[in-house]
Amino acid sequence: MKKHLGNVIKLALSLGIGVGLIYWFVGQMSESDKQQVVLDIKRANYLWVAVPPLLGLISNYFRAERWRLLLQSMGYNPGAVNTFLSVMIMYFLNLFFPRLGEVSRCGVLSRYEKIPVDKAIGTMVLERLVDVLCLGLVSLYLLVAEREKFLQLYNQIAANASTQFGEIIAKNQLNPFVKYGVMLAAMLALVVFIGMQIRAKGFENIKNDFIERSKGLLKGIISIKDVKSPFMFVFHTVGIWVFYVLMGYAGFKMFPETSMLSLGAAGVCLFFSGVAFSLTPGGLGLYPIFMQIVLTLYGVVGSAAISWGLVQWTAQTASVLVGGLLSLILLAILNREPALEE
Repeated sequence: MKKHLGNVIKLALSLGIGVGLIYWFVGQMSESDKQQVVLDIKRANYLWVAVPPLLGLISNYFRAERWRLLLQSMGYNPGAVNTFLSVMIMYFLNLFFPRLGEVSRCGVLSRYEKIPVDKAIGTMVLERLVDVLCLGLVSLYLLVAEREKFLQLYNQIAANASTQFGEIIAKNQLNPFVKYGVMLAAMLALVVFIGMQIRAKGFENIKNDFIERSKGLLKGIISIKDVKSPFMFVFHTVGIWVFYVLMGYAGFKMFPETSMLSLGAAGVCLFFSGVAFSLTPGGLGLYPIFMQIVLTLYGVVGSAAISWGLVQWTAQTASVLVGGLLSLILLAILNREPALEE
């Protein structure tokens, strides 16, 4: 009960932040701007609106195949369909709880393909390390090819965020006794929890379980050295990021005002969309704000800068919701879930 209550509180806080940002964002707009945004959304080229989600599916395929390569290097051979559907569920769950989907996809694949969860999580950690490296390479490219725009954007967003964060801290400065009291209470709660686990399971059992799981996690992380086809691993990794960029580039075609933007602009959008997705579930509230800032600095004026982010975010979110729900159903059907048969 307590665990479910904690999850509900986390979800409420995350969604609350996103909804609050939307409320603030819309509140800053004049009535004429709101009417123009509605007109923009109606005049969007919906053929191009549908293209980015399709490109996203191809990117997900590359991610699933790359993950299979890592699992195969440890002697497992998960089905392509189950792996792909697990990746789709990952994005679906990340809409509600950031990073929950990362672990959940490992649990899903473990259930249907009998792969130890700790080893699956190890490969997931390795994947994320590779993605961080790729993001770093993308950032370096942007610093060279789009240096002026990228730095201008970064400084503007960072300055606004730090100023607002500083004002919040100044208005809500905690009394030192309260601050350190909360820290002490958290430490005591952790100690009590560990003590209860030791008492219930025994220290040796907990230690052995921790060691075994750590070994499985480490084996998953170092599985890259045993990948049978390093070329295919690199190919799938490049495919993931190329299609990420193409999603933004194709999305530019939905409005005449954005149709002339370059691949470099799509790369900058990708970088800052990643920031938005890491701060709120599915980029709720932040994505259109960041995209408006990006497009404005690239010369997109008026309501189109706002409308593009709203339409692009809505299309991607809708595709993830529909794809995630379908994946849950398909997994149950294809793997003959007893509960479904009943």
